[in-house]
Amino acid sequence: MTVTDAAKMELLRFSREELADGEFIRVARAYQCGGPRFQLIVDDTESKLDERIVIDEVTLFVDSACHRLLKDVTIDFTDAGFSFHDADNLRC
Repeated sequence: MTVTDAAKMELLRFSREELADGEFIRVARAYQCGGPRFQLIVDDTESKLDERIVIDEVTLFVDSACHRLLKDVTIDFTDAGFSFHDADNLRC
């Protein structure tokens, strides 16, 4: 998984300004048709299956099954929000 500089900056801002104590950012599967989709959500419950990914000063939580799917995915941030792109620049 790759995270663009724009996404890193927004993740850092969000984690500092929006998260309450005990909350964290999770990369999760968004269940819908059309193949794998991902989303960022706020969570407060950690699982034994979670992996922690530290990006600069921000820690993202990802369950191990989802983590394998994110291998070639880039997370970006624009005015439209966060987006996920696979290695072929297809939205996922």
